[in-house]
Amino acid sequence: MKQTVYGIISVLFLMVLPLVGIAKETDQMDLKKKLSMPQEHWYNTSMLGKKIGYVHTYFDIVDFQGERMLQSRTDVKFQIKGLGKDFVIASTRTEYSDLKFNPRYFTYTQKEPDERKVEGEIIDYVAHVKTTLNSQVSESEVILPKDTIFNGVLSNYLFAQNRLKIGEKLAFHIYDLDLLMPVKTGIQVKEKKLFIDKEDEIPVYEVKLNMEIMGGLNLIFWVSENGIDYKTSTDMMGLPIIVTKTDRNTALGIPEDIDIMLKTQIVPSGKKPRLGASQLVVNLKLSKGNLKETVLINNRQKLKLDSEKIGRLSIQKQKIDEDATLTLPVEEPEMMEFLSSTLYIESDHPDISAKAAEIIEGEDDAWLAAKRLSRWVYKHIRYKHLSGGFGTALSTFESSSGDCTEHTVLLIALARSVGIPARICSGLVYGNNAFYFHFWPEVYVGQWVQMDPTLGQFIADANHIQFGGGILESDTMLEFTEGVFRTVNQLAIEILE
Repeated sequence: MKQTVYGIISVLFLMVLPLVGIAKETDQMDLKKKLSMPQEHWYNTSMLGKKIGYVHTYFDIVDFQGERMLQSRTDVKFQIKGLGKDFVIASTRTEYSDLKFNPRYFTYTQKEPDERKVEGEIIDYVAHVKTTLNSQVSESEVILPKDTIFNGVLSNYLFAQNRLKIGEKLAFHIYDLDLLMPVKTGIQVKEKKLFIDKEDEIPVYEVKLNMEIMGGLNLIFWVSENGIDYKTSTDMMGLPIIVTKTDRNTALGIPEDIDIMLKTQIVPSGKKPRLGASQLVVNLKLSKGNLKETVLINNRQKLKLDSEKIGRLSIQKQKIDEDATLTLPVEEPEMMEFLSSTLYIESDHPDISAKAAEIIEGEDDAWLAAKRLSRWVYKHIRYKHLSGGFGTALSTFESSSGDCTEHTVLLIALARSVGIPARICSGLVYGNNAFYFHFWPEVYVGQWVQMDPTLGQFIADANHIQFGGGILESDTMLEFTEGVFRTVNQLAIEILE
């Protein structure tokens, strides 16, 4: 269920893109003169017409790493609900570009159940990234196209380059610190309007931005003639989200209640499925997008398309040939990537390894061992509530609390530690008369078998509709939210049997 919240949060972070800007190929005196630096702005964030948080931006020319740098800092705080539980996400990102606009350094911290920090340096268009979570460190490199800019530069770039002209089109890449990847982006200056700011009428340009990610993310922002952003909006997932320039007191005002889970649940038509169902047959209809790219086809799910957006999905609960299961540890070469320890899956941590060995008690049958681990996770997580954030396996092990994401990462870590390949599944599960977004694990015991320790199911029933999965290597939200963007408030389900 929390997957929905991560989808929303990803959109909100991406909407911060145009709010701060710097000018390309200009010296520092021109920049200070044009933009009256230092410059500071406050923005109010709303969803479905209700306040959910704020954005605060600040930028200036500073001395950093022995050079004069353009510094852009953005503070973001959002608060939304999911089934009555508050999700408070706060982040601070700081970006440094040289005076010719080339991206150079960045830091990004975000508060989750555990603090996550990302920092890096860009050298010759290669981003050298270090991510720290729970004192665990991951390092990576990302090659950037030469037209890449930081995500805080757009509005004033248009202004400084005299590109705020109706009909103007540009294409480039944005290196986004939430996704840790360059995103192909296109913009078009559409028309000129008036923005009402209290009693003032401010001439602004309406600019359309399209990011080639998550099935296509479209934003509209309004930027003044001198490069200040006044408003950004999107109707992603049928949830109108608006970020509007305001004063500090208004921005820091108390958020209003809005329950995302209730707004994004999918109430099906037709028959009511049985708990633990061995078969589910449904008609699916997407309002936009492509079903073939949305629904995963595998040995338990079969999709028959009537058109690009309409099809019939048949799901069969898996059966296990217990005489054909593997002996531990599983050492098949193609399974090695599903046995690794990661930032979220600390399968090599001594506490995780010791507990897993204790649970299986020397059992070397992969399927029997997996069932023991799943049963233990279901019992160990005593506080089964919707948690704010994405806890790691170790933090879940220590806290004995969490929802489907925490059940999933803990079982995957325990399984990997004893040599059972495991990965994540994401999609929908039926419960309380509706489908909700959900995570559950999959283990390889001679065949891939989907389990659900959150619901206490050794084999996930047919009421699980899978959209995607992965090895849970990602240090970002992107891996966990792709299916959300393709289906929330866009998918209709009719249950046939």
